[in-house]
Amino acid sequence: MIRLAIIIAILAAGLIIGPNISGQQGYALLAVGNYTIETTATVFLVGIVLFYMLLLFIEWLLGRIFGLGHKTRSWFVGRRRRKALNYTQSGMQALVAEDYAVAEKMLLKGAKGNDLALLNYLNAATAAQALGHDTKRDDYLRLAQEHNPGAGLAVGLTQTRLQYQEGQFELALAGVQQLNQEYGSHPALLKLQKDVYLATGQWPELMTTLDVLASQGLIETSEQQALKQQAYAGWFDSVAKTEGSAGLITLWQGLSRKEKYQADILVPLCERLIALKAHQEAQQLLLEGINKESNPRLLVCMTQLQLSDYHPLLTNLEKKAKNHSSAQLHSTLGQLYLKDDKPELAEQHLQQAISLQPKSADYILLAGLAEQREEVSQANDYYRRSLALGTAVAIVPEEKVTEAKATEVKLQKLK
Repeated sequence: MIRLAIIIAILAAGLIIGPNISGQQGYALLAVGNYTIETTATVFLVGIVLFYMLLLFIEWLLGRIFGLGHKTRSWFVGRRRRKALNYTQSGMQALVAEDYAVAEKMLLKGAKGNDLALLNYLNAATAAQALGHDTKRDDYLRLAQEHNPGAGLAVGLTQTRLQYQEGQFELALAGVQQLNQEYGSHPALLKLQKDVYLATGQWPELMTTLDVLASQGLIETSEQQALKQQAYAGWFDSVAKTEGSAGLITLWQGLSRKEKYQADILVPLCERLIALKAHQEAQQLLLEGINKESNPRLLVCMTQLQLSDYHPLLTNLEKKAKNHSSAQLHSTLGQLYLKDDKPELAEQHLQQAISLQPKSADYILLAGLAEQREEVSQANDYYRRSLALGTAVAIVPEEKVTEAKATEVKLQKLK
């Protein structure tokens, strides 16, 4: 438009000024070396306009010539991209349909001439692993890294996730540790760390990861608590095997004050101490725990203790029973008095326990005490009550079950 306006302006100026100077055309002399050109001013101006128009024509002609080449190249490039897109779409559809051989083939074809070849290589790696071609998987991941050096996190996450899925846990562990050093607490990496640490038994690291996930709102509270319990149980098992009861006590002492006396932590710890025959140590921890919180699970764990002297434990629990009576507390006292060979006190507490909350296990213990006194009718009644609750049949001796059923039949006939 600017060029056209210049030409029109020059022509308009010629039309306006030309008649005024027609009688005074002037004189123009152009000398170049030994050559000279003489002409009138009007012819000179017209020549300049024509020369300029010739240049415009040449420019247009060259533009058409070179533009044709550019359009030709663009057409070929566009065709290549369209083919790459079609191959990629076919590959992704095959991958979703779990036709991994076709998916791998199509995705590799789609990587040529594709600006997003990174995605093709990453998905081709997934297909290769599904076919059991671990070497190809790693080759595709290498190509993905070479194609896009700035995609280290995406490539690393894909590689580590595939190794985890393949059961190559040690490689996956090394992968998440390396990624953690380079990229820190990335949400996708944290979730992958959780799975890898759980699979490899990295319990302290797993608990740290769970806390970070919870702080970022990336895990439900229920799942966090369940995994933490599993982590503590695994951690206790590992320490018990390698360091024994002393290692367990040291581990417990290193916990925060808030964690030490949580039943979800203290109970599995004491169960492993009991399994290691460290009953005195377990008793001490359970007493400390029950003084912090009267959790029924701690009381149940106490019944597993085998002590040479039950007096300190029984004295402590008797004091608690005076201040806060519960069915589980009386049941625990009854079982501990049985171990301490004091059947009268055991029966008293078991009777209080079933009066507060009847349980099959307590009825079975009472039946055993009645049998010791040769009170068969009373024992059968207790067994019948236990069967009626229907929760502890498995621990009742078979002959007692038969006898209790026979007693129940007789009672029904009398009615």
